[in-house]
Amino acid sequence: MVDVVDGRGEGTAELRGVARALAETVPQLVDRLSTAKPGRLYREALELLERPLLGHVLSLTGGNQLRAARLLGLNRNTLRKRCRELQLALPRASRRPRGAVV
Repeated sequence: MVDVVDGRGEGTAELRGVARALAETVPQLVDRLSTAKPGRLYREALELLERPLLGHVLSLTGGNQLRAARLLGLNRNTLRKRCRELQLALPRASRRPRGAVV
């Protein structure tokens, strides 16, 4: 578990509380997924966490995939691939045409 959140140790207790809450839901998650999709428990459980995680980080970065990937510790192409596999919509880059006047 992470001991330091912001470099000063603040947020550690809150992070532990969140980790504890997640750990407490695992038995129920395993029961439901093992019944619904036997043999895919690991993949399905990861997708349940990964989908909102990637979506939230992309929203935090205003849809900037490079910044989101860096924050997650992923390669941008890996982020794009996972979003495609999870059927998460990637925001379109709003680029101005070259030479456009602002």
